[in-house]
Amino acid sequence: MKLKAIFTINCIIAFLFGAGFIFLPTLCLTLMGYNVAGDSTLIAQGMGVFVFGTGVLTFLARNTSKSDARRAIALSMIILYILLISYKASLNLFFGIPFNLMFASIYLIHIALIVSYTYVLIKEAGEKNK
Repeated sequence: MKLKAIFTINCIIAFLFGAGFIFLPTLCLTLMGYNVAGDSTLIAQGMGVFVFGTGVLTFLARNTSKSDARRAIALSMIILYILLISYKASLNLFFGIPFNLMFASIYLIHIALIVSYTYVLIKEAGEKNK
């Protein structure tokens, strides 16, 4: 798999989830098991803007040539997804947010992206050393 393909997959997923949280925050929060009250929809929309922004970043990076900046973007995405998994796990374990199908799918997507980005970065590093 090439980094361009992973960036493309990442941007599609980020656009879908980001748009969902921006335009349908109550539905998205309900699917994740959150209690929708107060300003939670505004927070969800802010989170949606962030997720949509990662989609824009990976969309713009997908056609770039091999460079240190492109590797830095891929590495930052790995770190981002590790942090997001840690955050979501803390919500499930310590704050009473139920683990459900939505959380499971998000965990699986993040793990798949971490593995994909890591694989490509290691593969490219091996090719660079040859």
